[in-house]
Amino acid sequence: MADFDPPFAWDGERRVPTADEIQSGIGCGPFSLPLWNWLLWSLQSEIGHVITFNGLTPDNGDMEQLRKAIQAQIDASTGGGDPSTYLTLLQASSRLPIFPEVQNTNGHFGVITPATGQVRVPAGVNFLHRGISPYATVQTDLATDASKTYHLRWNKTDGFSLKDLASGTYNPSTLAEANASFDTSYDDMLVARVITNSSNVPTITNLVNRERLAMQALVTGTNGRDVGQNAARFDFDQAINWARTPKDFNFSLASIAANNVSGFPPDFVIGAKTSGPPSPTAFDVNRYRLSQTVMYDYSNGLSMQFSARA
Repeated sequence: MADFDPPFAWDGERRVPTADEIQSGIGCGPFSLPLWNWLLWSLQSEIGHVITFNGLTPDNGDMEQLRKAIQAQIDASTGGGDPSTYLTLLQASSRLPIFPEVQNTNGHFGVITPATGQVRVPAGVNFLHRGISPYATVQTDLATDASKTYHLRWNKTDGFSLKDLASGTYNPSTLAEANASFDTSYDDMLVARVITNSSNVPTITNLVNRERLAMQALVTGTNGRDVGQNAARFDFDQAINWARTPKDFNFSLASIAANNVSGFPPDFVIGAKTSGPPSPTAFDVNRYRLSQTVMYDYSNGLSMQFSARA
């Protein structure tokens, strides 16, 4: 039967099982009627509540009402549909292609050094993993050794930990510290770079972790050489400090100051940072900065437009 409203023995004598009965079951001999009444009453009361709570009318002719009631509650929470198409939180936490996001105005954890030989992740910083799993930091202090370069990382298994770039386990291919292989991934977050000197004093570079990273800057050339002459050139440096290396970026001429060109087109070259005239090269951009030398013959000053996304 599925009509449990009212439940069996709702007005009869009932008693709960004793501790011995709960442990060992019903003993030999006459069966207690009040105990029998209670056992059936308790089951029917629980099941009947699920059925009526979800808007169904108990019916002795329908032996599927418990399943229907559970399905009705799922539909009310999810909007309905075929349950086989649902994505559970556990599944989503390993499938959604969403990068970690620190949920504050600057996008990083504000890691500090409270004392020589220590770095501290402060408490109360909220962040999202895979876009759906919220976390909040608790204060975490980690010890450093002198003359080391570390990456401070987080994953949901190990929490926050320092990774030594000289470790064959962490860096078996002895990659450069700024190599994109160390960038934040969906499940493994690069939080900061930590460099200690010979006295074990850490210098920390906090890195921005957001699902979408973007910036735009007007960069003015510095350290001019041969200014106003042939091969006039300037250096361009722009801090980035993201946890992921820019994948798309643009570096283009914005303005030329007091150009002295007369009668012929000037040479214009963007190259790697150099003291002499640059040769055209690939852009020198990593997760920390843009670094270029730009030559524009006979210019007295240059400004460049830089934009990037990751």
